[in-house]
Amino acid sequence: MKEADIRAFLHAQPEWLYEHAAEFNLRPIESKIMSFQQGRMQFMQRKTEKMASQLVQMLGEADANHTLMAKFMAFDRRLLLVNTVAQWQRAISDGLKNEFALPDFALKIVTEAPKSVRIPASLIADDKVKAVAKKLNKPICGTLPVVVLRELLPLQPRLESFLQLPLRWQEQTLAILVVGHKDETHFTSDMATEWVSYMAENMAVVLARLLKLVR
Repeated sequence: MKEADIRAFLHAQPEWLYEHAAEFNLRPIESKIMSFQQGRMQFMQRKTEKMASQLVQMLGEADANHTLMAKFMAFDRRLLLVNTVAQWQRAISDGLKNEFALPDFALKIVTEAPKSVRIPASLIADDKVKAVAKKLNKPICGTLPVVVLRELLPLQPRLESFLQLPLRWQEQTLAILVVGHKDETHFTSDMATEWVSYMAENMAVVLARLLKLVR
């Protein structure tokens, strides 16, 4: 090992010299005792500051997770109270607007419903939307949605990022939810979709019950 390597190591790991001084019979001269102590104190201070920063980050993430969980629970409570497809539509609409501040969305049912079940006209998808829905089997986020689905959303405000969310039950897409956002970074292609998939499952199973698909 070269001298330069040793010096680089000691500069990067100053505490090593203090911890192993006795092994090498090191005796710093009196005039330098204070500098050794100061180096040790500086190392401990940096270590403490790093730990404090990590703790602040952990607490911030825990608080954000708690807030997110509360929103999902509130959204699920809305779904648990519905008894008709119209109420299901209203629960999703209110949840997206109030819990997640997402007012720009479109919701369409793409599966056949029994004649005995009343479906609001605004929920009935046309053939183009149904064709697109059949090709979606997982959430898709990004800035370039399928044109047919983009046309379901309002022209104003100008939307820059999108979530295309199929609501699937037993390998079948029952409905599709398209959400737009003015911020192009809100829905990104690399974002995690675990929680929106969880939402989709809950919306789908409630719809399956309302459509009398659950036996």
